[in-house]
Amino acid sequence: MLVRHLIVLTDSSVCFGNPDGTYIAPLIDDPQRAPLGALLNTSDISQSILKSFGKQLNEKVDKLIKQKFGDIHHRIQELEGKCKTLETDCIKKSKDIRDCSDFPKDSRSDIYKIKPNQSDSFDVYCEMTIDHGGWTVIQRRESGDLDFYLGWAKYKTGFGQLNREFWLGNDKIHILTSQGRYELRIDLHDFDNNQAYAKYQHFYISNETSKYKINVYGYSGSATDCLDYSNNGRFTTLDRDNDDAKDNCARRHPGAWWYKDCMHSNLNGHYYIKTPVGSWNGIIWYHWKGANHSLKATAIMIRRL
Repeated sequence: MLVRHLIVLTDSSVCFGNPDGTYIAPLIDDPQRAPLGALLNTSDISQSILKSFGKQLNEKVDKLIKQKFGDIHHRIQELEGKCKTLETDCIKKSKDIRDCSDFPKDSRSDIYKIKPNQSDSFDVYCEMTIDHGGWTVIQRRESGDLDFYLGWAKYKTGFGQLNREFWLGNDKIHILTSQGRYELRIDLHDFDNNQAYAKYQHFYISNETSKYKINVYGYSGSATDCLDYSNNGRFTTLDRDNDDAKDNCARRHPGAWWYKDCMHSNLNGHYYIKTPVGSWNGIIWYHWKGANHSLKATAIMIRRL
């Protein structure tokens, strides 16, 4: 067999056995040369096509990614702008929000900032579902995790967490009820899953100088009226005796309330699991459950008329 050699120039700097950059490929006779050449040519073409396709694909992917990320960035900027506008509008509007009744009716129940007349702004919990909504919650009991047997200063400023158990504060309740006519709603729950409510057409408490005297009337509801006995009563705590009894009702029946001699209700009383230790102790609404049944949960709310 006659053997020849074909000298092929290469692009690589690495040459197989030849420092001058050539590759000596042995070729056989002409009958076998054509298929081998076609195979080499086909391989080169395929690699060239793949490289070209890969380059085009990478370019399209890069372009698509840049385009999509550009759209996302643009949308984020738009949302940030809308949020800033909304925040600005809310700040402006908050000056006109005196209590929860000023919020739109479709607002959800949550913590909001209000700005009552002649007062700095402060946070309140707004109940927006019960009885057509718009209620500013001033007290909530639900678990017994929070101690309500506290002194005058605590009841003056308020304590607890607005989304759990709390007392809003007598100063704030006075500020709220001084800016118009308010109605009162009290929701009651016992440990047997029974519920009742008491609603009053008028509710107001005076300032600290007047011992946060309560003025309430116009009962309706399912719990029977227990606040009538407290009407015109002064607020009493364990360290400030303002009731009509010989001793301190807040100490005799641990709590803080508008006692007289002493009470028919005590919604800030000690938290017991249904049965209190001794009559008239615990969270009491006498005309609904009697003096020996402490309630599971309460919510006291006010709404401007």
